[in-house]
Amino acid sequence: MEIVKILGCDPSLRATGLALVEYNTDTKEYKVSKCRTLSNPQKYTGKDAILNMLDMIREVAEEYEDADTIIVESPPVLFNKNWSQGTVASIAHVSGGAAALLGLEKTFLFRPNEWNKNRKKDVTHKNTIAVLGDPDTWGYAKIIKSERKLEHVLDAASMAIFWIKHQYIDEE
Repeated sequence: MEIVKILGCDPSLRATGLALVEYNTDTKEYKVSKCRTLSNPQKYTGKDAILNMLDMIREVAEEYEDADTIIVESPPVLFNKNWSQGTVASIAHVSGGAAALLGLEKTFLFRPNEWNKNRKKDVTHKNTIAVLGDPDTWGYAKIIKSERKLEHVLDAASMAIFWIKHQYIDEE
């Protein structure tokens, strides 16, 4: 019996979501644990917000040392007209910092369209819940009360499922 542990990380300047998804390769069962959202207070802006988010990631990184693989979302393409370059650059800083702090040697970076195949967020979340069950039953390192913050944990778990399907199940 092999249980693989995949950490999904949805980095952002304001709210970074983390979810550890365990997959039993024999029984095909999933378990979700150590979910949390790291929230940056509004008082932090610019470089201070980036540094504070990285400090928060550093503080919890040890809790995820047992992850076999870490999937971190990198920002969308830099020259996307729908995103300001300042926003994309900030996310890139947090994304790269998260990869380094969580374990660079076992981290893979994916842009949103690479792991979710351009699906709408609600479709991706519905698919994730169909596989992992109701998010209320998942294990949380810290309870998430805000639906908006839960979205980041759902994205993190969705990235972990993407990896499991491609590496252990051979699905797209």
